[in-house]
Amino acid sequence: MKKISTLLILLFISITVFAQQTNIKYPDSWTDGQYYTINGARLWVVTVGKGDPLILIAGGPGGSHLGLRSFDSLAKAGFQLIYFDAFGRGKSDTAKNVKEYTLERDIEDVEGLRQAMHLDKISVLGHSYGSLVAQGYAVKYGAHLSHLIIANGFHSFVMWQENDDNS
Repeated sequence: MKKISTLLILLFISITVFAQQTNIKYPDSWTDGQYYTINGARLWVVTVGKGDPLILIAGGPGGSHLGLRSFDSLAKAGFQLIYFDAFGRGKSDTAKNVKEYTLERDIEDVEGLRQAMHLDKISVLGHSYGSLVAQGYAVKYGAHLSHLIIANGFHSFVMWQENDDNS
């Protein structure tokens, strides 16, 4: 009898946890986000799930967050996925002068977003060009970094910037 009641309790807990995990709202990228004003510009942000914050940084430069939405299922594992359109991309504000677009600006915008969302430690996932932003963030703001994930990235944000400056 004791084994049966223990099994029933475990079954109930499992069903409850599964129900909570499958009750995740998957917002629409174009209507269910919000703007945060970061470094004088409005950045579009869409969040999925609750839990440890993971900021996803799109590639390009020039890519919006849409290409990263395939990571939505990570919310079931207890992550709050934070998708954003960086300055000049997607629904975010654009520059008046092309010289406003810099790697340094992108790094500072991630830190500004972390602060605006009142987050302490964050994980960042950078894809392609976003990996450069993620690396730069890790070097400059490592005290606020929990995990650094590089997807299809480059080995040095400094070398990339130097090469881009020489183009």
